[in-house]
Amino acid sequence: MQYSEIIYLISTSKTEDEIGNIINSSEKSAKCYAKKQSVKTNEFYSAVEVGLTPSCEFVVKRLNYNGEEELEWNNERYMVIRTIDPKNKFDIVLVCARKIGING
Repeated sequence: MQYSEIIYLISTSKTEDEIGNIINSSEKSAKCYAKKQSVKTNEFYSAVEVGLTPSCEFVVKRLNYNGEEELEWNNERYMVIRTIDPKNKFDIVLVCARKIGING
């Protein structure tokens, strides 16, 4: 399996407005190559137990991932709900759920 999918890892800067609300002030995206894979059965059921619905997983090189909480793939937004460390030390698996709604 090759890193053939292009995703954009999205990092947001948060600031506080004049009344104390936390708001997103800016967004940066970084292009990254990834392997797309299906969500494993046990991972799916573990997420559903806590009210999340994972839809896909992306394997990326660990050097490219800096703790981003969102990504974009095929013009759709996903939130990273969990990361998994695979057996090799060079990759990281991002378990993602599609964002739906006003900001998704």
